[in-house]
Amino acid sequence: MRSCLRNIKLLSDYIYPTYFPKVFCSQYYHNGPFMEFYKEVTGETITNDYFEILKKRHPNIEGISHDRLQCTLQILQKFNITAQEACQHLHVFSMNPITMDNYGEILKECGFLTILPNQIIKYHTLVKSRTVAQLKKDSLLPKDVILEQNILDKLTDWPDSLKSLQNFSDSQSNILMVRMNVLERYLYWKLSVTAEEFKKYCIYYLPLKHKPMSDIQESINLAQNELKFSNESIKRNGFVLSADPLHTKLLLENIEALAGINIRDVIKLEPAILKNNYNSVIQIRDILEEYRISVEQQRKCLKVYCMCPDTVRQRLEELRQSKEYKILSTNPRVLYLVVHKNKMMKRLAKIETANKQCYSLNHLVSSNKVFNSYISSFGDKVCGRDIAVLITSSLHNLSRETKRSELTSALLKQLRRHKYWLHAAISVIDENIQFLRKKFHDQTIFNNCHILLYPVSDVEHYINMLENIREGRQRHEKFIHDINYTIINSSTLTDDQILSLVLYEIEKKYHFSGDGIWSKDAIKVDSQSLK
Repeated sequence: MRSCLRNIKLLSDYIYPTYFPKVFCSQYYHNGPFMEFYKEVTGETITNDYFEILKKRHPNIEGISHDRLQCTLQILQKFNITAQEACQHLHVFSMNPITMDNYGEILKECGFLTILPNQIIKYHTLVKSRTVAQLKKDSLLPKDVILEQNILDKLTDWPDSLKSLQNFSDSQSNILMVRMNVLERYLYWKLSVTAEEFKKYCIYYLPLKHKPMSDIQESINLAQNELKFSNESIKRNGFVLSADPLHTKLLLENIEALAGINIRDVIKLEPAILKNNYNSVIQIRDILEEYRISVEQQRKCLKVYCMCPDTVRQRLEELRQSKEYKILSTNPRVLYLVVHKNKMMKRLAKIETANKQCYSLNHLVSSNKVFNSYISSFGDKVCGRDIAVLITSSLHNLSRETKRSELTSALLKQLRRHKYWLHAAISVIDENIQFLRKKFHDQTIFNNCHILLYPVSDVEHYINMLENIREGRQRHEKFIHDINYTIINSSTLTDDQILSLVLYEIEKKYHFSGDGIWSKDAIKVDSQSLK
């Protein structure tokens, strides 16, 4: 139906109608695309003062690009509206091109004798506020037309034998009323949609009310035959009905995969992607690649492809400056911070107010019930999986032969030996990793992973002291009270032994109870509460 709009994707393919100005083919303007276009069509120059007035009447007119103008003119051409006529109704250039196309198609489906710019502009008045009798009286609809029959005829896959007329009174009905009645009956036949479900669709998926019947038919056909959605899946995801079939086709025909997954499987996993348009999905893919978001991370949060590209870029740029994002950037679920950025920032403020130091990505993006339980509970506790992910992803020089899942399992097995391991702040673990990697191999840190749970100042203090002893820069009189140190040949200490001794020294004064992980500002958890 709207094949002309495919050229939004490849604008260079478009061949301009002869009655459109040649100057419009050039992408270079002195005064902006619209002003040059208007001058070429009307022969009149828009003064700066008048342009200021136009911007107040039509706020979007200043930002109209060459591509947007071209798209608008293609749509107007479908309804035999010339550039000269469009320039007499400037509001059409401020309208969303797809919305404008939908309005024109609906009026055409209803049997309007001609489609004029002012009718598209006043679409809502025509379909909601004017009765069918008034439209006929104004010669907008033929006198003998049966509106309901016209609409029924557009639903070509619905057998005529199953169609029936409700015989609406022209003086008591309007276009929207008749269209919604026909659409409800059609969806009941096609998908067994109940009256209650249809009512919800109209409330939650507003575009459905103003979609041409041909588009709705095509969207259902694509969902059933191309995407292999069951009827229940379509009903459960009502936005499939109001999805733009053009953009769905562009997605299927031009994108082989997203996040390393076949595009059809992606849409099954995250059907809401159909609410976004083709160009936006492409832009988001490029933005994620630019910010080095891995395929694995994209796969964990396909919802990011349902967002506005500008929002994705803005949030990634803002998050890159935050300490929390830097720490969690290697987490496979990091894109949840982009999707739920506003919620995350509010929660960080609440966490700070509650003097909580231990939180994980799960706390920042989980349901309100989970977060409220965490914020109101005594003490701090972090998600063990987030700790494991942070450590294994940060120590990226570990054996390439070992699978990430096996490393994670081995790490968790070691960490669970420390009864307070879930009460170490992610930020503390990250600080330790950054410090230790400057001095030790990743495997050495992994072998002594418990050291990551302790305050970095304590770790650094004992490492420096032990390294000085090993290098002969400091005597070990500080440890002379410990008989074990008198029999150690300090110069032969390995890195593994250094880190083991650091743990020993930190915990020794706490009688090896595990209490050494608590910093001065941390809230100590009673060991009885862990049982």
